[in-house]
Amino acid sequence: MPDTAAIQAMLEQVVDPCSIATGLPISLTDMGMVKAVTLNNDGVVNVELRLTSPVCWQAANIIAQVEKVVARVPGVCKVICTVDPTSEWIPDMIAPGPRAELRRMRPIGALS
Repeated sequence: MPDTAAIQAMLEQVVDPCSIATGLPISLTDMGMVKAVTLNNDGVVNVELRLTSPVCWQAANIIAQVEKVVARVPGVCKVICTVDPTSEWIPDMIAPGPRAELRRMRPIGALS
């Protein structure tokens, strides 16, 4: 059975493409974009994401990257990454460290 900590570590390597454009690359996990990770006894990992925008043009690339890196975890036989279109992402979901860094980089009020 795959190690959940190893799966989490791999997800932390996937960076939100839009955050790169801001000059502060932030992982999907720190962005709060990973809604759920489940794994079954057969080595199948399901990763459910929420996107920062319902019209995210990078969605396919994000999904492909998640599936690629999680598949590297020993014991993972298959990765299924999906997006929950009903799950809303809000800036409050960003982890405290990256949020503080974004606030430092942006004018006051630009990030709730």
